[in-house]
Amino acid sequence: MEVVNREPPSQDVLAYKLWHLLREGDTYFIYVYCEQSAAGFTVMVQLTPDEYAEYHALGWIFLQYLAEKINYWPTRYASRRVGSALEAAAEALIKHPD
Repeated sequence: MEVVNREPPSQDVLAYKLWHLLREGDTYFIYVYCEQSAAGFTVMVQLTPDEYAEYHALGWIFLQYLAEKINYWPTRYASRRVGSALEAAAEALIKHPD
């Protein structure tokens, strides 16, 4: 698994550091740090084929949008969450990418 470098398309767009795109072979995941009231937690899901197509077409903008949706409605993505071992591996890569 690797963290995919994802930068905004221009300097005019604020960089958002609370989500990460990861890839394992041809499979892509988005890891989002969510904030609900005073609680913070993470949600990591595998991109669906439709989400991957949108990412391929729109790039960073789509990922930003998807991360905001996951942050706002995390319960909608609860059934798609990856296992704890995969999420822990992703967290380790995010914290120590080298």
